[in-house]
Amino acid sequence: MKITNFRFDRDCIDPESKDVGAWPSVNPTEWSEKTKRRFKRLESAISAYLSGEPVKKICRTFQVSRQELRRLLQRCLSQHPDGRIYGWRGLVKHARHKKYARTKPVKAHSRSKRSGDAGAFSQLLDRYPDVAEGIQKLFLKQLGNQTIPEPRIPLAAIFKWFLEACRRAGLTGKDYPFCTESRGRIALWRYLKQLVQQNPQKAMDARYSRHASRRWRKTGHGPSELKVTRPFQRGQFDGHRLDLSCAILIPHTHGGFVKRLLNRLWLLVVIDVFTRAILGYHLSLNVEYNGDDVLRCVKNAITPWKPKALTIPGIEYAEGAGLPSGSIPGLEWVVFEELSYDNAKANLARNVIDKITSVLGCAINPGPVETPERRGILERFFQALEEALGHRIPSTTGSNPDDPRRTNPDCAAEQFEILLDHLYEVLDLVIAKYNSTPHSGIGYKTPLELMEQFAADDNALINKIPEEQRNQLGLLNVEFKRSVNGNLEEGRRPYVNCEGARYRNEILARSPELIGQRLTLVMDPDDPRSVTAFFPDGAELGVLTANGFWGITPHTLEMRKAILSLIKKRHLYIAENQDPIPVYLDYLATAKKSKATARAHAKAHLHARSTKGSIKGAVRQDQRTENRDSNNRDAATRRTFTF
Repeated sequence: MKITNFRFDRDCIDPESKDVGAWPSVNPTEWSEKTKRRFKRLESAISAYLSGEPVKKICRTFQVSRQELRRLLQRCLSQHPDGRIYGWRGLVKHARHKKYARTKPVKAHSRSKRSGDAGAFSQLLDRYPDVAEGIQKLFLKQLGNQTIPEPRIPLAAIFKWFLEACRRAGLTGKDYPFCTESRGRIALWRYLKQLVQQNPQKAMDARYSRHASRRWRKTGHGPSELKVTRPFQRGQFDGHRLDLSCAILIPHTHGGFVKRLLNRLWLLVVIDVFTRAILGYHLSLNVEYNGDDVLRCVKNAITPWKPKALTIPGIEYAEGAGLPSGSIPGLEWVVFEELSYDNAKANLARNVIDKITSVLGCAINPGPVETPERRGILERFFQALEEALGHRIPSTTGSNPDDPRRTNPDCAAEQFEILLDHLYEVLDLVIAKYNSTPHSGIGYKTPLELMEQFAADDNALINKIPEEQRNQLGLLNVEFKRSVNGNLEEGRRPYVNCEGARYRNEILARSPELIGQRLTLVMDPDDPRSVTAFFPDGAELGVLTANGFWGITPHTLEMRKAILSLIKKRHLYIAENQDPIPVYLDYLATAKKSKATARAHAKAHLHARSTKGSIKGAVRQDQRTENRDSNNRDAATRRTFTF
C-alpha cells in the first residue's frame, strides 16, 4: 500500500476527546457481517492512533491509508447536530455528515419531468437570501422587532408570496421553480418543516396552539423534582370543575320547597404521589374556589374519613373501598411532608400558606407557572373521574360546548331530579372505589394495598397531628385586630365590634380598664357566633359571644357578610327583635333567580342542615324525600348511577 508523506499532530487533539470510552456509541445489531468487520477494523485503527501507536504501523496493520485515517478521525471528532461529537457514529457506512449542496444549475425542461432537480430549492435560497429571509418572516410571523398581526399566515399565502418574490428576482418560466410541475411547492413544504425543527419554540408560538407552546417551553428540560420514595412524602393538590349540573331542594320557611340549579361545581382533591391514593377531597359551590376551600380540602385529607349514609337505592361501597385515613388503622391524622399545587390565587393566598406551614408543618411547592404536567397524576385522576361519573350523568355539560353528550343539562337535572345530595354520595363512592382499584403506575397494585404495607412497617416515618391539637386545628380560623369599646360616663359596658356584631363575655363586661386596648380575635368562619380573644402579649382573655341572634342562630361568616351587604343596599330590612338568618333565607327563596342567589341559598341551607340549626320550617331530609315522587326519581337514579 502506498503511504504518502503526511505528518499527524496528536497534540492538537483535546485530551477529553482522546477518551474513546466516552464517545457516543453505535448499535451494530442490524448490520451485515461485512459491515461489522469494516467498522471493527476502523475502530481499532482510530483507537490505536489515539493511544500513541505509530502511524505507519497502524496503516500496515489495519489496511488503511494515512488520508483515510485522517478523514475518519476528523469525522469522529466533528460536532454532531445534537451538540456532542460524532464519536463512533462517524464510522457508520454511508452516513451523510453534510447537507447536499447542488452546484450544477437547473436546466430548462418541460414541467412533466419529475427528476433532476435535487437541491434546486436550497440552491435558489443561497442565490437569493432575501427570498429565504422573507419565507422565514412570514412563517414565523416576525418582521423586525414587531410581530405580524395576522394570527396565522396560511401556507398557501406563503407559497404565493414565494412565487411573486421569484418573479421580482428576475426568474422566468425557463428557471426553477417555474419550470417544474409543482413550481417548488413540495420543496417549500419540506423547507418549512425544517424551519420548525430548527426553531421549535418560535414555530410553536407562530403556528401551533398556546398549550403546545407552553408545554414545549416549560417541560422536558431543566432541574426535575426530587423522586418520591415513600407515602406521605409529597401530596398533590388541584381543583377541577365538574362537567355536570345538579339541583337542590331547599325547604321554605313557610312550607314547600325551593328548587335551585347549580351548574358550576369545583372538586378539590389531595392525592398521594407515591401510592396514587386520594387522601381527601372537598366539593365547593363557589364560582371559583377560594382559600377557605383549599384549607377545607387539606383538613379533610388529614381527618379520618367515614363512609356516608347512602340514600340512593341500589348502590353501595365496593369491597375494600375507602380513603386511607378511615380504612387503614394507624393512618389517622397523618400529615404529608410536602404539598405541591399550581399558582392559582387561592393557593398562593398568604393565609393559606401560613396555615399549612405553621399548623401542619408542611412544606409548600407551588411549582412553575402554567405547568399542569408537573401535577400529571392528579390531572389524570380528574380525567378518569369525569369518564366514570360526570360524563355518564344525563345532566352532564360535556367536556366542551360541542360535546354530543351535552343535551340541555339544566333541564335534565330538573327532570331527573339529580340532587346535590346524590352527587355527594356518588362522588364519595367513586373516589373510594378508585383507591381500591389496581393502578398501572404502581405495578397494578391498589393504592390502599401500598398504604397498608406502609402502615404495617414499624420503621415507617409517619408524622401525625398531636392528639391535643386534633379538636382545634385552626386551619380555617381568621384573625381580626379590634379595640375594646365602651363608655363609663354613659354606663356602657366594654364590648368588641367585629364583622357587624358586638362580642363580650362576663370578664370583659366587668373590666372597664380594658376600654381602648387592642385585642386579637380568632374566629372560625364556619361558626362566628363566638370568638377567642387574646391580649397583645399573647395571653388569652377568653371566649367572647356575639349579642342577640348573631350569637344564637348557626350561620357562617360569609352569610353574615351577605346579610350586612343587603341591609346596607336596602334590599333587606330586619327589625331589632328579628332573627336575621330566617329573614335572609326568605329573601333568597323569593329573590330573582340567578346563579349567585342559587349558590348562596344552597350554601346557607347546607350549613343550617349540617349544624342542625333551629330554623323555622326546616324538616329532615328523609321527610322531604317522602314528599316527592320517589318511584320515578329512583328509577332514573338507578339508570344514572350504575358503576
